[in-house]
Amino acid sequence: MSGQPGKLPARDFEEIRLAEALEGGRCPICDARQEASHAALRGLAREGATDRGFRAELDKGVGFCQPHSVGLSKMELLQTSSQLATAVLLDAILRRRLAALEKLSGANAAAQGRRLAELAAPRCPVCARAEEASRTAVSRLLELSADAAWSAALGGGEICLDDMCALWTAAAAGPKEVQSRWSGVLAVQLARLETLQKALAEYAHNSTSDRRQLITTEQHEASAASVRLFGGSPDRDRAR
Repeated sequence: MSGQPGKLPARDFEEIRLAEALEGGRCPICDARQEASHAALRGLAREGATDRGFRAELDKGVGFCQPHSVGLSKMELLQTSSQLATAVLLDAILRRRLAALEKLSGANAAAQGRRLAELAAPRCPVCARAEEASRTAVSRLLELSADAAWSAALGGGEICLDDMCALWTAAAAGPKEVQSRWSGVLAVQLARLETLQKALAEYAHNSTSDRRQLITTEQHEASAASVRLFGGSPDRDRAR
């Protein structure tokens, strides 16, 4: 399928989502990661407590990281006004962790240190889905950069610094034609960041009490853009 006139050409729903993020001023990789996280949380909030396969994974040590423990609770409240599934899943995780901690308490200090390092890794399935979505988005965007419209959108798009580095790393490991395309995208991105840095410095310079009237709209926007550059695109409302 192709996009509407004036929009990036897109052949499937994944490409449509990437195009919408770029055209909407969001980092497309952040957006893909967030979409995957929301989809995983929706599924777990609905069926995770009764899914035998997932319950078996919990018995093998799978758990939730801090943000996604909270995210699961919020998602279930949005969907059902209840936290029953969250309680069932967290109870299963806590039972296993508690048994491991109680057993560990009798070990020597060296063994405790090794085992605690293992237990500290949550093996969060939502994080795993998000990381997979990131890798897929990076791969697809580098493929799409063969199209001139996509290449231009990637060059001018608001991509966060972490994901820009992820794209760069994947491009550097790819074939020469991908490396060549990425060089063109990167040149435009670096010019964008230089412009951002100058506007940010001007904003900081004009932020003293005697210069605040000199702050421009561009400088205000640079301040917000710098937060997105380092913090990623903010999550957006989705149909739950």
